[in-house]
Amino acid sequence: MFETDIPNEENLKSPISSIKPKFRSIHKTQDDNDEVNENIQNAQHQLELSRSLNVKDVIGVIRVQTKINRWVGIQIRHPYITCGWLLSEVIRKFSQLELNYDPFDIVGFTTHNIHLDYQLSCLHLILPNLNGTLLVPLIRKGLKEPINIEWFEIIKKIGAGSFSVVYLVRNKENGQFYAMKVTDKQLMMENKKEELIINEKEILIQLNHRRIINLHASFQSKTKLYFVFDYCPGGELFYHLRNQKRFNEEQAKWLFLQIVDGIQYLHSKNIIYRDLKPENILIDLDGYPKLVDFGLSKIVEDQEDLNFSFCGSLEYMAPEMLELKGHNYSLDYYQLGILLYEMVAGIPPFFAKTRQEMVKNILTKKINFPSFFSKNLVDLISNLCNKNVEERLCGKKILQHPWVSGFIKKMPIKYKLDCFHIDKLFITQQSLNIESGPRCIVEEYNLQTMSQSVKDEEWHSFEKFQTFYYKKQ
Repeated sequence: MFETDIPNEENLKSPISSIKPKFRSIHKTQDDNDEVNENIQNAQHQLELSRSLNVKDVIGVIRVQTKINRWVGIQIRHPYITCGWLLSEVIRKFSQLELNYDPFDIVGFTTHNIHLDYQLSCLHLILPNLNGTLLVPLIRKGLKEPINIEWFEIIKKIGAGSFSVVYLVRNKENGQFYAMKVTDKQLMMENKKEELIINEKEILIQLNHRRIINLHASFQSKTKLYFVFDYCPGGELFYHLRNQKRFNEEQAKWLFLQIVDGIQYLHSKNIIYRDLKPENILIDLDGYPKLVDFGLSKIVEDQEDLNFSFCGSLEYMAPEMLELKGHNYSLDYYQLGILLYEMVAGIPPFFAKTRQEMVKNILTKKINFPSFFSKNLVDLISNLCNKNVEERLCGKKILQHPWVSGFIKKMPIKYKLDCFHIDKLFITQQSLNIESGPRCIVEEYNLQTMSQSVKDEEWHSFEKFQTFYYKKQ
């Protein structure tokens, strides 16, 4: 470990000044001659780097700021160290210095690069190429419970739905990144959807599965309801399917089995999902799918019991729902068949230009399979999407089908960690004030339409949300 400071202008005659700087400094001194001082700092860093690399087994040095214009070098002796090792090493070495904070309160680093900051927060990841970047320690704030919006740094808007907007946020207490779903209370009241979001929270707090999005907390302000979820940097499955056009059968098979695992877990909890589609499947850090959005899900006493709600996306609606004959857990398996078809064909089987034509296709037409579908895949989808509920393939019988039998190649979705995999609508948008920002996807196209302010005397109209607070232990 070494600690370096920017020398005075008098030291310019030192051999340091003849060394060509390798890294551009993030810092600038407060002296009048900023350019001279910056060159000195870069030269100082290059000299210390050269000295370190001359030490046996040292292959690199990472700079971590201690105070303004001062930094410590962490020597790297192995190419495959983890971000967790770096954090623990910084804490260990900072504990030997005199600082105005407790080194054990360091929970991460900031670099002015969102993607790099996120990677450094994933402690099990191999350390990314920092290329001379100066790391600034992120210090725990010591905020008091209950959890609220002040606990989070709002980084970027990454999505919007029919009733919500989603932001990428960072927890100031643990340094971790999350996706925060923000719903406007007034909007829910206007559309009589209060029960929908309360139902979603009650379902989410029961779930704990690797293929289901993890809810970390929920809370409220006067005008908004907040869900704090895992951040899935791979974005929506829909995004990858649209870019790739369609998946080959091996890739689709692996994804299909992961999603079946999540659906069958929900059924074991007597929950019908009812909203399966590529937009509701996120890709996590490791390239695995996770089910999200449980607003339309239903808790039932018996999976065989019929429900008569009319909900979901039309492309994925089963005939029994369209005809209002009542549906049960087999609806999810019908949607699995539609999803599998779309993953391999690139488009849902009954898609049409008009809603009327699409409804007619779902109720009366057979699925038209492209020639590149294998016979076993055609058979599986035909059985999953059987219009006769009694004959539909469901449950564990799916795993016994020839198309999914035998060796299954592990094929996670590949994506780049250094960019956002989100709709172009949100790529260049800056983070807006959450309390006054757009309330849903419709308002993303008219940013002048903001949520209605709630007067103090209207607070009583949101009594249904008074128990919304939840924090997982």
